[in-house]
Amino acid sequence: MKISVVIAAYCGEKFIGEQLQSIAGQTVPVDEVIVCDDSPDESTRLEMEKFTGILPIRYFSNISRLGVTGNFNKALHLAAGDIIFLCDQDDVWYPEKTAKMSSMLTPGEMQAVFCDSDITDEYGNLQNFTHFESRGYGYLRRAKPGIWQNQLAESCRRFPAAGHDMALTGTLLKTLLPLPELPACHDNFLGAAAAALGAWLICPEALGTFRRHDRSTSKSGGKNSLIRQWQDAKDSIKNDSFSWNAALFQAVLEKLPKLDDAKKAMLTARIEHSLARANMNVPLRRRLKMICREWSSGNYSRFGRGWKNVIQDVFLRKADL
Repeated sequence: MKISVVIAAYCGEKFIGEQLQSIAGQTVPVDEVIVCDDSPDESTRLEMEKFTGILPIRYFSNISRLGVTGNFNKALHLAAGDIIFLCDQDDVWYPEKTAKMSSMLTPGEMQAVFCDSDITDEYGNLQNFTHFESRGYGYLRRAKPGIWQNQLAESCRRFPAAGHDMALTGTLLKTLLPLPELPACHDNFLGAAAAALGAWLICPEALGTFRRHDRSTSKSGGKNSLIRQWQDAKDSIKNDSFSWNAALFQAVLEKLPKLDDAKKAMLTARIEHSLARANMNVPLRRRLKMICREWSSGNYSRFGRGWKNVIQDVFLRKADL
């Protein structure tokens, strides 16, 4: 069984050495580390050269910047393993990560597994909560290892893990690649698409740390407080995350045309709910009718945070002029 690790690097010289050291310390060694570097200079490469002879690194420097999704797309295509771990450049893996997660997967099968991770600050200090908890999935920490129950329905709300918590069989990955050309979508797409196939297993323990700092590409991993939820609600309207979500789940449908009718219906309902919310920047009287329709259908609870999203759509939106 061959294990690959893929890293999409960008100006990672500050932390990537610590991450590579943790990969080198795995109780089950990896067979290759694919690093695709989007950096504008050679500082990341110079840091990686310190691991020559320690790790089997295959390094690729991009001629032009690909962005997060494009860079992961390239790295995942280059991976030759039976099992492929996604890896961020600024986290740290606990020594048993590859052992525990790879032991749950069967090479050649359409399978994937995700774990939890401990949140730390920039300096590696534990913040006393985990990534599951930050995403509103703290109850999964008590789940039994194995098949993740109700995974498509849960993923249509929000996927509980980030890319750095994932490992997929090469067989599954070949089915899901290439990633759609959407910004910051690699883990969300893999999460939702694999869930549509019923491929996800869960390893409910934290098997690494998720470092939060100012240069982080992802904004996930913050403490799941009401203040943070309020700020996220404002940001999602400002950035029109609803149109992005509609495009993401549409990409899942297009990638997997042989899904059964029930799964297609669930994904279609998710797309329609996202498009409805994307079009709610209208005068309040019209907006209230749209909100009532989505509430009566149960979509606010089915695909989001229920009454919190209703408050978001009533009070935080402004009519487009």
